[in-house]
Amino acid sequence: MANVRHSFKQPIKLRHFLTSLILIICMSIGVFTRIDQADASDAVTQTGRSQPAMNFGVERFADEKIMDQAFTPLLQYLEEQLNQPFIINYFSNDDEITRHLTEGRLQIAHFSSMAYARSLMTNQPYIQYIATVSDSNSTPSDHYRGYIFTRRENPETTLIGLKGQTFAFVNITSSSGFSYPLMMFLKAGIDPKTFFARTLFLGDHPSVTTGVINKTVYAGATYDGNYNSADKSAGGTLKIIAQTPPIPNEPWVAGKGVTQEFIQQLRDLLVAMDPTTKTANGILAVSKELQEELEVDSFTLRDSSFYDVVIDMLRFTGEYKW
Repeated sequence: MANVRHSFKQPIKLRHFLTSLILIICMSIGVFTRIDQADASDAVTQTGRSQPAMNFGVERFADEKIMDQAFTPLLQYLEEQLNQPFIINYFSNDDEITRHLTEGRLQIAHFSSMAYARSLMTNQPYIQYIATVSDSNSTPSDHYRGYIFTRRENPETTLIGLKGQTFAFVNITSSSGFSYPLMMFLKAGIDPKTFFARTLFLGDHPSVTTGVINKTVYAGATYDGNYNSADKSAGGTLKIIAQTPPIPNEPWVAGKGVTQEFIQQLRDLLVAMDPTTKTANGILAVSKELQEELEVDSFTLRDSSFYDVVIDMLRFTGEYKW
């Protein structure tokens, strides 16, 4: 089963204590397993075959208990198929993941789209694409879109027509609720700070759609799933003025030293998976937590050009100051 490490760097004394404790337990049951948690060292399996332990990294974006429940079955399935142990490592941000990938201390990662795009922009040679996460909607998809919208009875059909109105974003950290709509405005030669009579940040996506439906704001920005749900509930009172290109979901990537052969083996396994895939002991590899909490239920194969829209957004909005 995949080992879980709640932070990448453990104190040396603690690491040695844990290694000794694991050694004692494993010797007592006749199995010897050694995993050096500072490096991807060899792990000796019950068959006696030595395999390198793969360090898997992911940003801690949910409660650690949920993260464990989400990723452990999936990594257990991959261990069984690849005959190679995995160690889960949680990080506070993608900058740390990038550093460990490029240093070869982290072999596989669930990466953010923006972090991957930045690695492409800087021609980072050691970060290699594996596959793209597909989310858990009624129709699974490896991308989503951002919409700029208003009420159906309003006459505007273009961005420029919204001049002088009130407009609602979600918050400045939102992708579909701020960054990508901002890119569309800037590409159209529009500076939202001076273009609108008033600009609001309402904090979450439902508040934006509710604000437009209730006429407290004239137009707003949100993602397709929230728009579709709100428009259906409101009886079709909304209309789309502009939409982003497909915004890609997070990729899985490999770091320095991972062979193309292993990347292809892992890619084939991920793309072939579906929500019914099970581990050897009958546990769903795609756990309920992975589907419901992290919105992951499968993987698709794209290439680096799929993330060009993210690069485009970063270049257009990178110097913009609100």
